[in-house]
Amino acid sequence: MNSRSNHLVERAQRGSREALGALYTDHHQKIYRYLYYRTGDPQTAEDLTADVFLKMVRAIPGYQAGAIPFQAWLYQIARNIAIDHHRHNAAHPLETIQENLRTSEKVEETLDRRLTRNALSRALSELEELQRDVLVLRFIEGMPILEVAQTLHKSEDAVKALQRRGLIALRGKINLPENP
Repeated sequence: MNSRSNHLVERAQRGSREALGALYTDHHQKIYRYLYYRTGDPQTAEDLTADVFLKMVRAIPGYQAGAIPFQAWLYQIARNIAIDHHRHNAAHPLETIQENLRTSEKVEETLDRRLTRNALSRALSELEELQRDVLVLRFIEGMPILEVAQTLHKSEDAVKALQRRGLIALRGKINLPENP
């Protein structure tokens, strides 16, 4: 965990609302994006993101910095909330990410980007759960392998294997060539 996060967590554990707000600001978009790729629905992802940060506020007094990096701990909370959500909701409709059309942007470019995100979201939803989590955390969130391993309670070798199998499966689902 970086020194900023260490400092914010320590302050939040002492009851600082400003520190909690800063942790929210630092991690909100990442958690939302992770949950979007887990659910495929922007509104559901936003609702679950709010649940993650509510749980963070309640649980932060018991967080121990030496056990796991804060970001990995937060993703564990998000993953558990997503799993609970999927258990309680049989249907998971996929929606495209809503974007604001910039005046300088061509309609074709916007449509291509939306179709690409939609295809990626659909393809990811068809993967085995752990493969999807590894790919989202590694390539969309940019987490290092060690932190993904800590988040998912897996070894680094297991994460590497899940990543490899997930990429192979994803490539087949979106018809990507072996060597781009």
